[in-house]
Amino acid sequence: MKVFRIINTIFLHSILLAILVFTSACNDNQRGCKCSCKWCSENSQCKSYKKEDNKRSTIQKNHTATFGIDVSHHNGDIDWKLLSTKHDLSFVYIKATEGATHMDKNYLKNAKGASAVGYLIGSYHFFRMTSSAHAQFDNFDRAMTKAGFQQLIPMVDIETSDRYPVAELRDSLNVFISLIKKKYGVYPMIYGTNKSYNTYCGSAFNKYHLYIGRYGKHAPIISGEGHYTIWQYSEKGRLSGIPKPVDFAKFHPEYSIIDILLPHAASL
Repeated sequence: MKVFRIINTIFLHSILLAILVFTSACNDNQRGCKCSCKWCSENSQCKSYKKEDNKRSTIQKNHTATFGIDVSHHNGDIDWKLLSTKHDLSFVYIKATEGATHMDKNYLKNAKGASAVGYLIGSYHFFRMTSSAHAQFDNFDRAMTKAGFQQLIPMVDIETSDRYPVAELRDSLNVFISLIKKKYGVYPMIYGTNKSYNTYCGSAFNKYHLYIGRYGKHAPIISGEGHYTIWQYSEKGRLSGIPKPVDFAKFHPEYSIIDILLPHAASL
């Protein structure tokens, strides 16, 4: 009987030890190790944990950068790997769509390429009055869904009224903004040149984050109270990996990357 209890004790200890080793291996795999156990290879939480961990380190990495960029197919085919080895960037905004049907031909490639090397990315839509706000939102939303995970709030680019009255533009823009808020839980940032923003938006949209283009040494001046969040200060930037000149932009002293993170990224 005593021998049986000893054997039974050894057997139970062996089982406990096996469970501890198994659990340890799986936990290590969740942090990116090369454990090949079946549970780790089949459980999506392993990849999810690694992805969340990468997002944390990405935000920390980019927090100390001094400027960001916005890109589209006009910048050519970007070598994101080369760019990332040479330049830290605060953020990358990528043109996704325009109007109700157009998607930038390099959008998906740019979004996935920038994400793969660890840049914080957001997408922007070039707003047109030739299509309804609902149709434009649907186009933008479909493109963003295809592109996958992004950390930064969406942005809407206002540079033309397409000869429609300014009042109609503002009404349509407000509809687009409300659709963004409903879907993503945040208000979008608004882009415009210093002239186009003041002409088409005026002070009516100053409560939102503003990404204003004014090239040179003088910062943007907007109508009414408030100020820009991001200043696009150059259209002639040159960076390794980007074959054509690129826009450079930087934060207003009172703002930082934390202010334009999507809620799921801000919680990391």
